[in-house]
Amino acid sequence: MPRPPTPLVRLAVLPAALLVLSAIAGAREINVPVRFDNELIRHYLLLRAYTDVGTTARVWDDGSGCNYLVLSNPKVHAQGGLVRVRSQGKALVGTLVADRCLPLLEWSGFVEVLEEPVLSPHPGVVEFRVVDSKLYGLDGEAPGVAGTLWEWMKSYVHPRLERLRLDLNPAFAEVRSLLPVLFPGDEARAQDILDSVALAGVEADQGRVTLAVRLDVPEEIVAAPAPLKAEPALTAEELQRWTDTVYTWDAFLTLLIKRASADASPALRTALLEVLLNTRRDILGVLISPPAAGADPLRALFMESWSQLGPILRAESNSLPATSALHWLSFITATDALRGIDELAPNLGFTLSADALRRLARIALPDLPADALEYSMDVDPDLRRALGFGEPIAPPRGTLGVHLSSFFLIGAAQAADTYDELVTELTGWLPTLNTLDEYLPMVGELLDYVAEGVLNEGELASRYHELFRPLVLATAWQESCWRQFVGRSGKFVPIRSGTGSIGIMQVNQHVWRGFYDINGLHWDIGYNARAGAEILHHYLVDYAIAKDEHIKTGDIQNLARATYAMYNGGPSQMPRYRNNDAPDSLQAIDRAFWEKYQAIKLQAADTLAVAQCWPK
Repeated sequence: MPRPPTPLVRLAVLPAALLVLSAIAGAREINVPVRFDNELIRHYLLLRAYTDVGTTARVWDDGSGCNYLVLSNPKVHAQGGLVRVRSQGKALVGTLVADRCLPLLEWSGFVEVLEEPVLSPHPGVVEFRVVDSKLYGLDGEAPGVAGTLWEWMKSYVHPRLERLRLDLNPAFAEVRSLLPVLFPGDEARAQDILDSVALAGVEADQGRVTLAVRLDVPEEIVAAPAPLKAEPALTAEELQRWTDTVYTWDAFLTLLIKRASADASPALRTALLEVLLNTRRDILGVLISPPAAGADPLRALFMESWSQLGPILRAESNSLPATSALHWLSFITATDALRGIDELAPNLGFTLSADALRRLARIALPDLPADALEYSMDVDPDLRRALGFGEPIAPPRGTLGVHLSSFFLIGAAQAADTYDELVTELTGWLPTLNTLDEYLPMVGELLDYVAEGVLNEGELASRYHELFRPLVLATAWQESCWRQFVGRSGKFVPIRSGTGSIGIMQVNQHVWRGFYDINGLHWDIGYNARAGAEILHHYLVDYAIAKDEHIKTGDIQNLARATYAMYNGGPSQMPRYRNNDAPDSLQAIDRAFWEKYQAIKLQAADTLAVAQCWPK
């Protein structure tokens, strides 16, 4: 599938959905502001008015090559109710003499036109009417003799620039086609809402043109009390369908963020990664506690995810390619309208089916292939690159499901001097308490290899290097007691949590889906350690250091504490270790990590100290 030419985050052009409620004719009104910033207006102007060779507007040309006026490179700014369009201009007025042009007047300078955006008589359309125009020389002064021709030239310039129009009807059509899919149980009321979709007003100020999209929600829906009857429990088939929808939501959000992150700024990329990780952790929660009696937690998850993602997508609206702007405009309008309806009339409810999600995705990205929203556990190189993780790490070299008899459980390890040898020796080894003095030093050496490798590949300033090695070792100690495998039913299997966290670094295969090879996380201790160290590096660089956690607290070592808090609970947990109001269980986790980190950092304990947490 071809990659879009610019990041989709720059396609998002709406502000936060604001509800303006007023009682009118038995209905409540929702106003969703649709914002067109200067750069987006410029794109539409180029698309409709500057359509000649070289993205110019050849507004007057008698065909002789001797008389013409050409406008180029328009700059747009909305302020005080008007849109100012200032273009470079070049004019020639002359006469042909023996097939040669005899110039009478040559001019170069600027043409400035003031346009007022108004609602068109045609529903859903905003027109731009010229209310004033001026001519300037290159020095910014009035152009003298050329100015006397301006009154005549206006008759060519004004109509050309009034070609600028904003047509929201395609966006409205997308909203109207989506909402019945989301509200299948009450088609009549949904239709009433759909029929009310219209433009209610337009303003130009502060560098943007803002359109008010209106929807009316019937008063009886707003006032209706929540139903008291208990919903029946989901059948096995319904529960599977719901689970499939949850996975589709994950795939849908992942796709949006991957597209939005392409070529994004580091700060924007970090914010998008945070939304993805937070949402995936929330998804784990709803999968662990699915709807038992008809109450669907996915609806709340959808709204929470959009409350995080929406402001990020709306924050960037520059360099917008006009060819795809309308699709994203339609998508965000539909999502904001849905959120507004849900806030105003939560009892109306909506059904967030897999089909509805696919419909939403294709509104924003109509070029999607049929399998675009499949939930895949495969490594996604494009996702890694888009979110700043680079190329996939070296593939795993472990072995699947080998019987314990194929490996040693007890006994002296062979000498291992390299990373590959260490991985080979440690794969499948389930040491007893009597052999930890051989096993633990080898794991410590492997973790040292991994930490050094990540430092060599990453972009971490040298002043922070000294805290990274103990951060990696202490995290592995805290997460797994330096274990990759445990014995079960005569086989060695990866150590894992109930939520899908795997191996020595307890990398969650669902939260980090697409970033790492699942086989490697399970069966290759080196690969698992490398993945965990890479995650720690990103949390350290892109969050803890980037957000000055060490400066805020006055201690560079607190970067390690903040990084582990995020590793344990996601980016939103960065300040958790210094929050006295955090739950006791989380404070206990942070204290335990800090003790391990200090022990390694201060060399107060060698690798054998890890044996303290080994099962007795």
